Amino acid sequence: MVLLGRRITALLRRSGKNTISDIVTFGDITVDFSGYTAKDPNGKIDITPKEIDLLRLLIEHKGLVLTRSQILDDLWGIDAPIIDRTIDTYIKNLRKKLRLDCIVTVKGIGYKYEVQP
Repeated sequence: MVLLGRRITALLRRSGKNTISDIVTFGDITVDFSGYTAKDPNGKIDITPKEIDLLRLLIEHKGLVLTRSQILDDLWGIDAPIIDRTIDTYIKNLRKKLRLDCIVTVKGIGYKYEVQP
């Protein structure tokens, strides 16, 4: 049943129902999702395509908690030989590179994207 829910979520995302803008700004940092780049006033930020994909996934599910396994299944596929703690490293890198405080850790469960009012 969980697998069916994940497939439905992936289909909805691909159908464009939960789309976000190709360019998102976080303070003085601009992320271009279609170009897989990020930059600040000092120039280009070294960021990987998976980090961009992870950020997009979190933003598309704004306010919802995504488990590590949901993130793994969505970004790497169901049969990926990657452990769920890999996600922790990607989140740490995103927070450091983009100086983000909008990715919230939900202890024992996963992560969510949350914009402070």
